[in-house]
Amino acid sequence: MSTNSSLDAAALVRPLRLRTNLLWSLYGVWYRHVRVYCKTLLANATPPVLEPLFFFVAIAYGLGGFVPTSGFDGLPYRSYVAAGMVVSSAMFTGVFETMYGTFVRLVYQKTYAAMLGTHLRIHEMFVGELLFAASKGAVFATVVLLVTMLLGAQPTAWCVLVPLVGFATAYLFACLGLIITSYVKMINNFSFFATGVITPLFYFSGTFFPIRGRSALLDVISVLVPLTAPIELSRALFKAQFTWETLMHLGILFAYGIVLHIFALRRMTARVLR
Repeated sequence: MSTNSSLDAAALVRPLRLRTNLLWSLYGVWYRHVRVYCKTLLANATPPVLEPLFFFVAIAYGLGGFVPTSGFDGLPYRSYVAAGMVVSSAMFTGVFETMYGTFVRLVYQKTYAAMLGTHLRIHEMFVGELLFAASKGAVFATVVLLVTMLLGAQPTAWCVLVPLVGFATAYLFACLGLIITSYVKMINNFSFFATGVITPLFYFSGTFFPIRGRSALLDVISVLVPLTAPIELSRALFKAQFTWETLMHLGILFAYGIVLHIFALRRMTARVLR
């Protein structure tokens, strides 16, 4: 008995070892958001999945009846739209998570104030949040891909990489969402950005019809629009055709991601500390 008591006492006074390195910190933030999100999974996941599918059915089946059977860009029209919808769903997922979700955690729930009472650094909190948003984007892109396949889209074996494109797209737009959140004072102000920026990107980045080939100026603008690069990468996977333009779009996606990542962390650091 005495030996066991001494062992128990030694265990109580043993210093607590916390896993505080970068990877464990990021995982802790990511896992916290996953646990909270899964508590209301059905309500949270249903709209982001159903909305792009409604668009797909309405456009690919409705408007698609008036489109030539050859489709666009070497793809049947259903596959053409599906390639755009999987990426668009990732965009909406990433940007809305770090707009409305982050704002609620920042202003109303004071989640980040509580996190700052731990070992977490500010950049770890928000990189973990970006990884969570990107993970959601990859999952929703995969779900949309699978359902559009059931509805007539014709993917190739390369489409197993679509979740990676969804992850990168959601991460990019999650960074953009953080930047907007760092400036917004009232949650209702997000509607200006959603309506004035995100909605035009959805419609005019080649999701439903080709943008390029109308004028040189429009071609340049379309290439520089952030959603165009991931959509073109998705279409390359659906066609299983890769050219120098594929590398260009991949480079544009990474360049946007790096720049917006750095700016987003700086802006949110300033917002949290002020």
